[in-house]
Amino acid sequence: MTSELPENYATDKPDPSPESQKLAEEFVLYLGTFHWRTDYINFCELMGWGTGNYCEQKYQQFQELVSALNNFDPDAIAKMIEAGFS
Repeated sequence: MTSELPENYATDKPDPSPESQKLAEEFVLYLGTFHWRTDYINFCELMGWGTGNYCEQKYQQFQELVSALNNFDPDAIAKMIEAGFS
């Protein structure tokens, strides 16, 4: 996988607002912190689900979510947040 931008990638997009930037940074930080501090049992208890196949699947998806979010910098996430509001 390359980290180079495609030739037709528009780099003149405006910077996200400070509010969106803060929201993106906090969202990633809080989910990452929760991910670091929790385990499968705690996750199931917090969510109100009994341990079992459903919670196991959701816990795996949560781990994938945190991993996927770490593939984006806060600026990119902030731009996505703003695009969702427009």
